[in-house]
Amino acid sequence: MNRILYLWLVLAGLIVVACAPPDSGTAEPTPAPTSTAEPSATPVYNNLSDAEATALTFLDFWERGDYEFMYNFISPSSQQAFSYDSFLAAYTLSNREIRLEGVTTAPRALTRQSSRIVTLTYDATFDSALVGQFTDNDRQLQLVLDHELQGWRVAWSPGNIFTEMGGGARLRMDTVQPQRAAIYDREGRILADMNGRIVTVFVIKNEIPDETACLNTLAQAFNQPTDEIQARLDRNDPNWLADLGWIEADSFRTYEADLVRDCDAQFEGRATRRYIHGELYAHIIGNVGYPEPAQVPRYEALGFRQDSIIGVSGIEATWDSYLRGRAGGRLTLVNLNGDILRVLAERGTEPAHSVHLTIDTDLQRYALQRMTEEFATYAGGWGSTSKGGAVIILDVNSGEVLAMVSYPSFNANAFTPFPVMGIQEAERIVRAAENDSREVLLNRVTQGTYPAGSTMKTFSAIAALDSGVYDFGTRYASTGIWNRDIPRRDWLAGGHGNLNLTEALTHSCNTCFYEVGYQMDNIDPYLMLSYFEMMGFGDDVGLRDLPSATGFVGSPDTKDRHHPEPWSFSDSVNIAIGQGMVEVTPLQMAMGYMMIANHGRYYRPQLVRQASLLGESSYQMQPDLMEVIPVRPEIFDYLHIGLCDVTTLRWGTASHIFQWAPRLMEEYGVCGKTGTAEHPRRLPHAWFAGWAPADEPEILVVALVENSGDGSAYAAPIVRDVMHYYFYGEAP
Repeated sequence: MNRILYLWLVLAGLIVVACAPPDSGTAEPTPAPTSTAEPSATPVYNNLSDAEATALTFLDFWERGDYEFMYNFISPSSQQAFSYDSFLAAYTLSNREIRLEGVTTAPRALTRQSSRIVTLTYDATFDSALVGQFTDNDRQLQLVLDHELQGWRVAWSPGNIFTEMGGGARLRMDTVQPQRAAIYDREGRILADMNGRIVTVFVIKNEIPDETACLNTLAQAFNQPTDEIQARLDRNDPNWLADLGWIEADSFRTYEADLVRDCDAQFEGRATRRYIHGELYAHIIGNVGYPEPAQVPRYEALGFRQDSIIGVSGIEATWDSYLRGRAGGRLTLVNLNGDILRVLAERGTEPAHSVHLTIDTDLQRYALQRMTEEFATYAGGWGSTSKGGAVIILDVNSGEVLAMVSYPSFNANAFTPFPVMGIQEAERIVRAAENDSREVLLNRVTQGTYPAGSTMKTFSAIAALDSGVYDFGTRYASTGIWNRDIPRRDWLAGGHGNLNLTEALTHSCNTCFYEVGYQMDNIDPYLMLSYFEMMGFGDDVGLRDLPSATGFVGSPDTKDRHHPEPWSFSDSVNIAIGQGMVEVTPLQMAMGYMMIANHGRYYRPQLVRQASLLGESSYQMQPDLMEVIPVRPEIFDYLHIGLCDVTTLRWGTASHIFQWAPRLMEEYGVCGKTGTAEHPRRLPHAWFAGWAPADEPEILVVALVENSGDGSAYAAPIVRDVMHYYFYGEAP
């Protein structure tokens, strides 16, 4: 019987038959011939078509998971034997054990057993999240004719879920979890593994040789009061093996003999997550933990327990499916004694895949060390009040992140379920990190947002030149004061003289770019902002491996929604020099200067180089060219001149910093831009963004030091030294 006819019967014929005798004028389908002769007094509703429609309706609503509707189609005697709650529980518990994602049925034959009994033979295919798809063939659904209801009903018992369950059998899913895989750096050095160890202690209360001595020993081993241990023991049946908790490996070695002597204790070792460089990679790798309550059903469906370790943050979370592997399982029907009656389906585990980062550990360590030294050097001044800083290093030809430092950092080992330093020390570290006013848990590279300061001038120049508002010959006479709205002063008293845009970048001339913002706003307030949007500001940077902020660039629309004052050209003037309604992340800034170094090409930033299983690559990073900015190539050539002069010409804002790296400058050269982003109440944020080598860019480095002062004084030296280390493998 096809489904269209079946649905017609459900919506028309069956409902009428089930509720009242059919209208005498309604034609009945001709029953299929059977070998059993029916008496002439057979009721009109006693036919195979109605029986088939009832059976198919019951199975269809099983496929839909509509158990309430299914229950309405079982016989009154079945409903007397099984309440709706017990009926629903039977399916709910079975679905949970199967890890059921769906079921489909395929009718095969309908057989009349007697005048009141019909059997539908069918196959059922189950989709399990854990063991995959399996089919149970030749199942039988028995229907009985109910004269009072004037229709067919299903004679239901738990055997309709699986035959053996009619005799008291139950489903059992045995699961096996793979061990979590390791994380490596780009050179194959281990960053995270499962070589930490803890030991779970088990005791049977009624078999304790000396309860007083046992309680005292347990209290010492767990470093907890005896009444807490006693309460834990009392919560369990005295004849059961009670899980009393875990202790560190060192404590186990100290107390093992005493626990055996005093408690007759049993032990089970367990591997725990360990981060080799606890602070060096904390913001990148993240940490593991237990599933949140809302996540437990999904993980249990995949064969993981609620106390299984999963990725909670960082790479551990975004690459969790690779790192945890796939659990295996075997679904069986067992009798009351636990003996296996039938194996329904099984699937083996898939080992976890190791993840190899793009990060160079040596470069990462040096960048963190260099930022730490910067703060220590100025500990008597801004170093004691600044909250932190950030360094990011990109391969400009692939988008690989070679280093990502958010300062200050924290020990990620303290945030794991079984911390290697011990639970008390871990709790102290966690409390200190969570309460630290410097926001140490924030990844400043991807989620910290700051005014861009003068680093934004380069993007303003691109907008002015490509839009045609300026050309290569346009010049501005800088006198040190700009007076179109309020008197605005340049950072250099007396100004910088007569400059074109590329020279204005070298000098970082504020008044030149005030004028850029004014002229572009005068033509269209959205014109400059549309270029910033095109260049990725105020938008997702494309990093898939870690959460990242989008930053913000204001517009007449956003100001109208959030501020009482209307938009004016002053807003564009401020944004043109990276102040006012503009905030960016260090990663966004790095992506912007990667685009400039690459003549408009944006490569997706990536933190994972490879995932592998038993030496075979299951994922291999490829450079992902996200976009080529439609800006004329000669504009980039033009701006490169000014950005390279920043580090080389006497009046370049960072030349006095890079002159202390003569070998780097002679053999490679550096181009870049300083930025000093004003803060309303504190010292400015210091920026420097630059690439090297100057002519054939290889790496892009951005440093940000919060509330420290001039970008040339405090951010540029970090970039200089990191570049020197990258090319020469040693500090300058």
